[in-house]
Amino acid sequence: MTAPLVVDVHAHHVGDPAVERIREEGAEYGVRLVEQGPVTRVEVAGRLTGLPLIPPLSDVAARLAWMDAAGVDVQLVAPWMDLAGYHLDGPAGLWLARVQNDALAALVSAHPGRFRAAAAVPLQQPELAAQELRRAVRDLDHRAVQIGARVNELGLDDPGLAVFWAAAEELDVPVVVHPAELEVPERVRRLFLHILVGNPSETTYAAAALMLGGVLERHPRLRVLLVHGGGFVPYQIGRLDRGFTAAPPPVRAKGALRPRQLLDRLWFDSVLHDDGALRHLVDVVGAERVVLGSDYPFPMRLDRPVEAVDAIALTDAERATVLAAAGLLGKVSPPSPSSPSAPRRPAPGARWSA
Repeated sequence: MTAPLVVDVHAHHVGDPAVERIREEGAEYGVRLVEQGPVTRVEVAGRLTGLPLIPPLSDVAARLAWMDAAGVDVQLVAPWMDLAGYHLDGPAGLWLARVQNDALAALVSAHPGRFRAAAAVPLQQPELAAQELRRAVRDLDHRAVQIGARVNELGLDDPGLAVFWAAAEELDVPVVVHPAELEVPERVRRLFLHILVGNPSETTYAAAALMLGGVLERHPRLRVLLVHGGGFVPYQIGRLDRGFTAAPPPVRAKGALRPRQLLDRLWFDSVLHDDGALRHLVDVVGAERVVLGSDYPFPMRLDRPVEAVDAIALTDAERATVLAAAGLLGKVSPPSPSSPSAPRRPAPGARWSA
């Protein structure tokens, strides 16, 4: 039996070309590199990235070696959300998105068998976001778009975002919702809580806004991926359903469908770090709505993402569905033996060892 294609839908990349363009041009747009001893951070409109530019973000050889060891055939690479730059003005945000999208396109061009790209867009100005998404998809062949869980203080149900949602529908690309590094008080940042609790919380707010705010009903062709297993949505879907009818009229849901009725419009990655939680996710939404992710190369990544999926004893059909992400991304061609950096496939009947 041929091993199923393994597609990692949650990974981040900052290409060397993007870093060099920030170094050379960024000051004009409010973006600059800040050297702090042995590490480099990026300052975007006066706000420093939470982590430095860790080498694996840009090291393609190390990434390919990790993918081969983890049994990942193809990786959907997205920008680093610390560089979303939603607090920049529109033209500066557009420049920063274009810089990242061009660098992602160069990575895919150099290794067409191994990578697909998810675009960055300046969502603080939705018309420009739609414009850049069209360029990224039509000119650069990006296959998805990554956005934040909110746009500064605006939720994803804000009416002004309609032009962006319409563009994503028109181009038929999935939207990856990923929380960004936030300016948070020390009581939240301490103990890494802004990542451990803050990120899944932000994803939950975003998902609830899309469901209760009527976005998924107004844009029925949207395909939305929630990272980190969907935050708390799979565990609290009953509470969201209850709120659909129990909320006071001024803050009641804008759509006609309950959140549970909209779960089949969402996808959830497998980055949960717990077998029981992943099993619960599959039980709630179905294997066809779960896709493999790693969150490479950050500290909270899954080092053995395929093993995490195998640990919950899916059927062969369910396993193949989760690993290939076809429902989300469409059919992804496997790397051919002649493709640059194509991995060695296992013998027929064997599975990749992650």
